[in-house]
Amino acid sequence: MEPVPQALLELIKKTAPPESAIVPLSWAFEDEEYNIAIVMPDTVECLEARHIEGRVRDVAMDWDAAHGTVTLCKVWRQYEIARPGVL
Repeated sequence: MEPVPQALLELIKKTAPPESAIVPLSWAFEDEEYNIAIVMPDTVECLEARHIEGRVRDVAMDWDAAHGTVTLCKVWRQYEIARPGVL
């Protein structure tokens, strides 16, 4: 995997809520070039987290279309990242 470009991280930061932490991950699920976790407070409801994820994925898909890459963006609530060992 390649390091996530700063320009892509900035686009994700602009799209995600200010209370989120944008974390570029150094591992891939499959064959993506970039993997980004958006970590939200536990107080965020599941449905709201999925809406945020949809907006962030749209931005990532536009980036990918312009750059010929594949980016995985997933929203995690803080308690969810501890279970699978995401970070």
